[in-house]
Amino acid sequence: MISRPDPIKARMILHYLAKATKKIQDQEIARKKLAAQLKQLKKISTNTLQKHLDELEKRIAETVRIENKILKSQNKDDILHKKLRDKIEILEKKLRKYVDTKETREKRIKELEEKVDEKEKKKHEAILDVKESLNRMEKIYEDAKKSKQYSKKELEKIKKKITELKTKLKTIEKI
Repeated sequence: MISRPDPIKARMILHYLAKATKKIQDQEIARKKLAAQLKQLKKISTNTLQKHLDELEKRIAETVRIENKILKSQNKDDILHKKLRDKIEILEKKLRKYVDTKETREKRIKELEEKVDEKEKKKHEAILDVKESLNRMEKIYEDAKKSKQYSKKELEKIKKKITELKTKLKTIEKI
């Protein structure tokens, strides 16, 4: 039984054959170029060849000098970049520390403000309580004075309590 040729294998074989042919052609071209160069070298006199070699050496030396200069410059740039990176890292650390300190400070200020507000609120409530008690005591005193059912001693006690409340009110308001 005759099998049909595998198209994939055929393509692969053609591909490698083309590569091999190209390689052989490239080798032939390279040989021809080499032969042409050798022919030219044979034609050039020794003095001319020496001049060309001297000129080539000068160009190579100049190229090496320029490349060394570029490398030195690049090394200086690398050192500068490293210093800048280090400074940036230091500044970032300082900035983080500043931000953390600022946040802590703001939190503490908020806590203190809340405490002050709480104290003010308590003070205000205490003042209201004392004023309320004072008003009640003054009303009781006036009612007791009008009713004449209480002795002078009892009225004096109420009056003394009113004076104490007024003193307490003044003390609280000063704070």
